Amino acid sequence: MDEQNPQYVQPGQGIQPQQEQQAFQQPQPQPEIAYGPRKLNFLTLVLKTLAGLAGGIAGTGIMVLIFLGTSSILQPILGPLAGADAATGESSPLFIVVLMGMVFATSIVSSMVSTLLIAYTERDRYNKIATAMSQVFIINMVIFAFVLPIYLTTSVSRLELTAFAAFIQVILSTTASALILELIHDHRYALLAVYTTILAILVATGVNYFLYYITGTATIMFFAALPIYWATIGFSQSSLTMIYYWIYETWGSDFLASSTTFGADYGVPDTSEEEEEEAMQKPDSEGGDFFKQ
Repeated sequence: MDEQNPQYVQPGQGIQPQQEQQAFQQPQPQPEIAYGPRKLNFLTLVLKTLAGLAGGIAGTGIMVLIFLGTSSILQPILGPLAGADAATGESSPLFIVVLMGMVFATSIVSSMVSTLLIAYTERDRYNKIATAMSQVFIINMVIFAFVLPIYLTTSVSRLELTAFAAFIQVILSTTASALILELIHDHRYALLAVYTTILAILVATGVNYFLYYITGTATIMFFAALPIYWATIGFSQSSLTMIYYWIYETWGSDFLASSTTFGADYGVPDTSEEEEEEAMQKPDSEGGDFFKQ
């Protein structure tokens, strides 16, 4: 009989303890998937602001060292040509080379130091620091390669245009480096990173222009630009993330998530109406299942 029915249990045989334990073992709860923006505290906001400020100061320190090291060398050379350059409006080729090297070294040092320090403020979140630092270095090289023709073109026209090209390089380097750090580690909220970074750049540019307006000289703005930019980025990314988290917790709206859609996108079928029709056509079998229990 037991050969025909393999599930037959002989009297006295019983169920093994291991099988009984497996039969009555409760299913383990699965870990919940966390949705929504991350929650930040005031300490993280202060640390990110100070980290950005420290990175900007590091870049400015490199600028000061290069400026002091080359001023004694370039002053005797550019001294006799100062009148001619002022009359023609052209810049010395040696001055352009030193300016390009100084701006490039300042931009890449401030970008790498700032991203490294900001990453260590949330070490559990920023877990791809080596990748981010490599991409920051590459993007600074690419930006310098594209700005180089602008330096060479503006050097034969006016010195103000050359300074404007240097300012553009600083803005592009800072913006790209900050976005790379955020996009590598949080692609779900890429829009939040874009908005917070662009807003920080706009505010910092306004602050730098205000310094230029009240002082009347571009020297202070030139040395204070990087600390202001990176400190504003650290503050903006933290504070606006806290505000967005409050909006998400209050109204439940996650409108800056990459999975959130507004209307029907081109090439992506809108399945909401089809799901509603299927739900209406599906027969109601819950009542019958209730009486079967």
